[in-house]
Amino acid sequence: MAVSLENTSLTDSLCEALRRQIISGQIEPGQKLSEIWVANYYEVARPTAKAGLDRLTNEGLLRRGRRQTAVVPQMSADDISDLYFAREPIEARAVRTLAEQSTVPPDAERALALMGMAAQLGQPAEHTDADISLHRALVAASGSARLQRMHETVMGESQLCIAQVRSHVGLDLVELTATHAAILDAIRAGDPDAAEQALRNDLHGCRETLLSDIAEREASLPG
Repeated sequence: MAVSLENTSLTDSLCEALRRQIISGQIEPGQKLSEIWVANYYEVARPTAKAGLDRLTNEGLLRRGRRQTAVVPQMSADDISDLYFAREPIEARAVRTLAEQSTVPPDAERALALMGMAAQLGQPAEHTDADISLHRALVAASGSARLQRMHETVMGESQLCIAQVRSHVGLDLVELTATHAAILDAIRAGDPDAAEQALRNDLHGCRETLLSDIAEREASLPG
């Protein structure tokens, strides 16, 4: 019996297009994405649309129950707290490992430079992309494939959370860049304790800003 193979490159392109629109807010929280809508909008076959929706659901950028249409989630305070609770031990292990070797990954250096450029130009979406890339680079450089796989299971939702807070009025992208620079400086200096503390400062600060943003939004709702 013949087995149908997925057109990987087309599915990759579809996922990237959907991911960009979700992260940018063009596809808003609460919006439903059916296989038919995706297939028609992006002019792809329904199996490709299904594969793309399945992948983004696995990444946490979409949610759906059994036989339900995929929907862009609106992150709750509980979601955010749990997300950062899960990220912290993974990333802490990675930065300690790198600091023990005084090794800063080139990809993390490049991501930090991009964060600095985006901060100066006032480009929150680009800053978010570079932020996520930096954290991924740190975990990837740890040398543990399993640690990296665990990390990837939460980074899609992380990108969605960070994108939401980056639209927050008055958010200081320059200061956020500096908190990431402190992580790399401590790794470069070969100080595992300082590297881990700098990482925790970054994650805790981002988590608290997100929680504050949600509290303000809920307080402003009528009724």
